[in-house]
Amino acid sequence: MIVTAIDSKFDLFQVQDFYPSNLLEQLDDKDHLSVKSKKEDLQDNWPRCRLIPDESSVYNTLHLFVQSQLKIIEQQIQHEFLACDTGFWLDLPGFSMDTHLDNDGVYAAMQIYLTENTKSMPTVFYNNDGTVRFIPKYQVNSGYLMLNNSNQWHAMPYTVPDDEYRLTSYTWFYKK
Repeated sequence: MIVTAIDSKFDLFQVQDFYPSNLLEQLDDKDHLSVKSKKEDLQDNWPRCRLIPDESSVYNTLHLFVQSQLKIIEQQIQHEFLACDTGFWLDLPGFSMDTHLDNDGVYAAMQIYLTENTKSMPTVFYNNDGTVRFIPKYQVNSGYLMLNNSNQWHAMPYTVPDDEYRLTSYTWFYKK
């Protein structure tokens, strides 16, 4: 796992090589579109769903792996958390997201890209003046970690193409 602060604010980080390759190989064997899913709260009208894996699935193993890495993450970003939970978002054709701030219920979050696509579809972070602050590398097993605050403007300004989807793990970190 490589976690790098993107600037001196130390509230936004690029994450690379997060999951072990054996878990990613297991994930490649899954038909993600056939996994039971639900709409995420406050996202009812979006072409996005949250996978509901059973406890024996690779998704649960990935979730447990993230939890096992909590202390290492804390050391890398010099910030402590109470705990974390990981979900899996399946962004379907037509999905995009306008520039926004996350709600106050999100203390910190990490999103890791889990699928290859025909085009790059990263989350883009902006400065308060609308200029681009950071674009994470869009590749499998990379992403970002952010400490939520009033300056964390971000968007997914690309549209998921027809006949494709974007699978990501999304980890919520809880305030200590």
